[in-house]
Amino acid sequence: MPPQTQEALTTMSSDLQEPLLNVGSECEPTQTSTEEVPSSPNDTTTTNDDNNNNNTATDVIEKDIVLPACCCMKEPRRVNHNVLLNLVLCVVYGISGSLWNGTAYAAYLKKIARGKNGPLGDVEAVQGLASLLTALPVGYVADKVGRAKVLRAGGVLLLITTAMQIFVLEWVGTEEDDNGEGGRYDATVALWIMGVIMAFFGIGDGLVNGPMMALYADSTPEGERSTFFNYLFVCYMVASACGPLVSIILFQTLGDVWDLWHLRLVIYIGLGIEIFNAVLMLFFDDRKALDEGEENSASSEGDDEGCNEDENDRDNHRTTGDSSPSSAEIMSQSSAPDTELLQRQKWIPYIVFSQGLIFAVGSGMTVKFFPLFFKDEVGMSPSQVQIIYCIVPIVMSIASTLCTKLASSGFGRVQAMLLYSVAGVLLLYSMVFFKKYLDVHPVLLVPIYILRTTLMNASYPIQESILMDFVPREERARWKSLDSVASFGWCGSAAFGGWLADKYDYTYTFLITAILQTIGIAVWCLLLPLVPRTEGSRTIEENGDNNNEANTNSETNTNSLVPYNGYSSLAEEEVAEMERSLGVPVSADSDGLTEPLLSSASTRD
Repeated sequence: MPPQTQEALTTMSSDLQEPLLNVGSECEPTQTSTEEVPSSPNDTTTTNDDNNNNNTATDVIEKDIVLPACCCMKEPRRVNHNVLLNLVLCVVYGISGSLWNGTAYAAYLKKIARGKNGPLGDVEAVQGLASLLTALPVGYVADKVGRAKVLRAGGVLLLITTAMQIFVLEWVGTEEDDNGEGGRYDATVALWIMGVIMAFFGIGDGLVNGPMMALYADSTPEGERSTFFNYLFVCYMVASACGPLVSIILFQTLGDVWDLWHLRLVIYIGLGIEIFNAVLMLFFDDRKALDEGEENSASSEGDDEGCNEDENDRDNHRTTGDSSPSSAEIMSQSSAPDTELLQRQKWIPYIVFSQGLIFAVGSGMTVKFFPLFFKDEVGMSPSQVQIIYCIVPIVMSIASTLCTKLASSGFGRVQAMLLYSVAGVLLLYSMVFFKKYLDVHPVLLVPIYILRTTLMNASYPIQESILMDFVPREERARWKSLDSVASFGWCGSAAFGGWLADKYDYTYTFLITAILQTIGIAVWCLLLPLVPRTEGSRTIEENGDNNNEANTNSETNTNSLVPYNGYSSLAEEEVAEMERSLGVPVSADSDGLTEPLLSSASTRD
C-alpha cells in the first residue's frame, strides 16, 4: 500500500477510534496530564493566536486524583476530582443523615409533641418550604457564578445550622413526664424552633441536590452517566445502612427503649458527622469539571457544539494535494437529523420533573411514617426497626446496579424504570387490600416494605442520567434545584399524611400514595417515544431491526457506504472520489476503517 494511502487511512481511522478509546476526552489526547503533549510534525492546529493565549497560562489544571494501588485495584487509577469528592461526600452524608434525620429524629419529635404525628409532618413541611423558596435562586446563582462558590457557602451554612441543632437539643433535655413524653418545656415553642432549624437544613439539602449534582454531571461523560449516578447512589445507600447499624449497637448497649436520652444520643452522633460534610463542601472546583468537548466525547460532530480542535486536526491532517472530504465529514454533512424529534425532546426535563413531583407528593404521605408504623402498629423495638432500615439500603444498592445494567443492555432506561415502578406500586396496593391478613401476620409486612421501597427508589440513577443528558449544561443547577420543589411536595404531603394517620390510620395514607404513584407512572410513559433505548444517542432507533438491516446491506453493497440509523445515502460521485483519493474502497475492512465503526458513530446523532 502506498505510504500516502497508509497515512490517510491511519488519519481517518484515528478520527473515529480516539473518541472511543479516550472515554473522558474527545478534544485532547490526554485530559489529565499536567505536562504539555508535544505536537507531531503533521499537527498544525495551533495557530499564532493560540500560542499567544497559551503563553499567559502555562500551567495545566490537574483534574484527576490518582488513587494508589490497593487490594481491590492492581494499578493506580485516576478519578476526576469532583467525582471522587461527590462520592466521598455521599458516603459521609448518608451516614450522618441516616443516624440523626431518620428513625431517631422522627421518634424524638413525636416524643416532644406528646405522641402526635401531626407536628412531625409540620416540621417536614417547613423544611420543604424553605427548599422551595430558595431552590431556584440558588440554582440560578450556581449557573451564573459557579457551582463551587455556592457549595462553599452551603458548607458554612451547614456548619452553623448543625451547631444550632445541637444547642436546641441540649435545651430541650431528656426529662419525660409520667406518660413517657417530654415534659419540662413548652412543646409548641420547642417544635417551632425545630421547624426553623429544619428550614436551614432544607436550604442545605437544596444545595446538595442542586449545584452539587449539577457539578457531578459536569464532571462525567455523556453516555456513561447512568453508571456514574449508580456509583453515587450505591455509595449513599451503603452509607445509609451504617446509620441504622450504629443505632442498633447503641440501643443494644445502652438500652433498647424509645426514650429521649437514647434518641438524643444517636442524633448527637449523626450531627457530629455533619461537620465533616460541611468541610468537604469547601473543596469542590468548577475548573476541574470536564470541558464541553470532553463531556460529549460519545457525541458525534453534529451534536451540540463539538470540538473545534478536532475539526482543525482533521483539516490539517490531510495532504496538500487531497481536497476530498473525510468519510466522517461526508456522513455528518449528508445526515438528516430528525428535527421534529429533537424539538419534542425539549419536553423531556419537564416530564421528568412532573413525574418526580407526583411521586414525591405521594411518597411524602407515607415514607416518614413507616418507622412509626412499625413502632406503633407492629410493635417493634428500636433495634428491630433499625434492622429494617439497615437492610433496605443494601438491597436497594443491588437492585439499582441490576436496573442500570438492564437499561444499558438495550432494554432502555425508561422501560427499566417502568418495570421497577409498576412492581413497587403493586406491592403498596397489597399492603392496603390485604390489610386484614397482614394484621394477623405482621411479619410479612417487613419483606413487602423492603421490596416496595427498593423497587421505587432503585431507578434513581437512570432517572438522573436522563435529566442530565437532555438539559443544557449551563442550566443543570437550576433544573436540579427544582428537586427542592418536589421536596416541598414531599414535605407538604407529609403534613397531610400525619393528619390522616391521626384521624384514621396508616392504611389510608398508603392507598392515596399508591394512587398518586400510579398517576406518576402514566406520566413517565410519555418518555417512551422520546428517550432512545441506547444511552448517549439522540434518536429513537429500532436497535435489533437496524442492526440486522445494516449487516445485510454491508454484505450486499461492497462499493458504497450504507446509511445507518437515519443517515441518507451518499452520492455515488462522492464515494468514487473518496475511493480514488484513498486508493481502496471506503467500505472495505482495511486498517481499522470498518463499517461497524461508522455505524456506531452514526448512532450518536
